[in-house]
Amino acid sequence: MSVLYHPDKANVVADALSRLSMGSVAHIEDNKKKLVQDVHRLSRLGVRLVDSTKGGVMVHNSSESSFVTDVKAKQGLDPTLVELKETVLKKSVECFPKGEMV
Repeated sequence: MSVLYHPDKANVVADALSRLSMGSVAHIEDNKKKLVQDVHRLSRLGVRLVDSTKGGVMVHNSSESSFVTDVKAKQGLDPTLVELKETVLKKSVECFPKGEMV
């Protein structure tokens, strides 16, 4: 479960959930406590486990959001961005000093 936090009064529940301690495993069945503790440990390290569309589990490092990962993966499909990238790589971009009008 991921809780997205946005500092605002509308997010009182998300704020409370984000502060909820993940250390307690008293309510977990004995045979699953070790697994839950491992998942909590991974969470504290910034690792996210996400259900895969193929039935498995994918691991994401949450230091970079899945949105950013998706954008990076698809940036080569945007013709405008591809053109800008090629222009920059060819070094045919003129630089202007700060404050100069274009």
